Amino acid sequence: MDVLTRLYRLFDKAGLDEAVRFALLARASQGIAGAVTLVLIAYFFSPVVQGFYYTLMSLLALQAFVELGLYIVIVNRASHEWSELTVEDSGAVSGDLAALSRLASLMRFIANWYAAMGVLFVLGVGIAGHVFLRMSQAADVAWQAPWWTSLALAALLLWLTAMVSLLEGCNQVVAVNRFRLVQTIAEGLAIWLLLATGAGLWVIAGSLAVKVLATLLFFWRRYRRFFLSVYGGTGRERIRWRQEIWPMQWRLAAQGVVNYLMFSLFTPVMFHYHGAKAAGQMGMTLQIVGMVMLIGQVWVQTKVPRFGVLVAKRNFAELDRVWWQASKISLVFVAAAGFFVWTGIWVLGTVYPELAARILSPLPTLLFLMGFGLMQVLYFQALYLRAHAREPYLVLGVSGGVLIGLLVFLFGSKYGPMGAAGSFLIAISFFLLPVGTLIWLRRRAEWQGGEPIFGGGRR
Repeated sequence: MDVLTRLYRLFDKAGLDEAVRFALLARASQGIAGAVTLVLIAYFFSPVVQGFYYTLMSLLALQAFVELGLYIVIVNRASHEWSELTVEDSGAVSGDLAALSRLASLMRFIANWYAAMGVLFVLGVGIAGHVFLRMSQAADVAWQAPWWTSLALAALLLWLTAMVSLLEGCNQVVAVNRFRLVQTIAEGLAIWLLLATGAGLWVIAGSLAVKVLATLLFFWRRYRRFFLSVYGGTGRERIRWRQEIWPMQWRLAAQGVVNYLMFSLFTPVMFHYHGAKAAGQMGMTLQIVGMVMLIGQVWVQTKVPRFGVLVAKRNFAELDRVWWQASKISLVFVAAAGFFVWTGIWVLGTVYPELAARILSPLPTLLFLMGFGLMQVLYFQALYLRAHAREPYLVLGVSGGVLIGLLVFLFGSKYGPMGAAGSFLIAISFFLLPVGTLIWLRRRAEWQGGEPIFGGGRR
């Protein structure tokens, strides 16, 4: 018993509550599965097919143009209503009838919204991606059928993920992260099987199909009464989209569009100007960097519903304490893991140069690790402020996204990966992070009843 007590105390000091533990297990499983997948892709795919694989993945990320930032709004808006609700032993939702009615209206809205956006995604992104991929000179790569199948599955997953966001906002974080752990394991096994059996680019569609089926099973087995009780809410209270969702959503939507320029433009630029092989190197490297960042975000992301509840109750002292503790742990992890990954890549180049040739060289990889690591600070600040159901980073997000997109296009097209990585780090270090931190300090003081830290009147 003493050993267990000491272990739980150690978990508490490391910020490892139950939600974080499951999230870490899910992300760690995703990281391990991703690492194995990277090796298998290098083994079973030619450099050209690898380039198509990561380019298709980047094009699927164009869902930001139809999702329009609503996931974040759902979590924050639902968390405010959930402060007056609870889940019964039967799985149904009970509590304040007005809050239940408003949550029901939110659920109906997002169900309709994502159904419409899914259709637009398949048609708009499908045609644009088809035209872009046809410009490649690698005519022997069969990408057409996998592309359209993956699009249809991604659209369905877009709708299902919105419902998962609703559950997160209703503080079902532990169950959601437990589900994501199982989903990650199932997806990884499916990808490995498809790669080993020579499925080619059908690997993308297969992984999406597994995620769709796993989500449907999760909803049916655990939350069907939850969704039925919420959807059947019959009160008169409604979430007013124009007043309560749209003011934050359109700001996030604008940023979501330009975020594509920040994070997903690298591979298509390499594909178009430097060929499928360079695109494959860029895509694989960014996947490695992305895994480090995703795992590092766990400590803060799992606290987002709690942030919303604390803001609704105006308990700002506790909000600061929880956010700061989680952010410190996350950033220490990102720095340590980033150093470990970079060292591993450097060693790989001397021990196994054939595999190292499938990723970028150590220098541009280091620049990407540094740039994305600094972006974590800005991301955590944004989560803190968005818990107030407001979006203060519109101008910065749009201007920063456009700046990064232009720099990546100009320098990436001319100087390749080094140009893209260097310009990305410069934009983060000298523009986005300094300005974002000033915004965080000022808005935090204003919205919580204090005076702006850097002077000036209220706005």
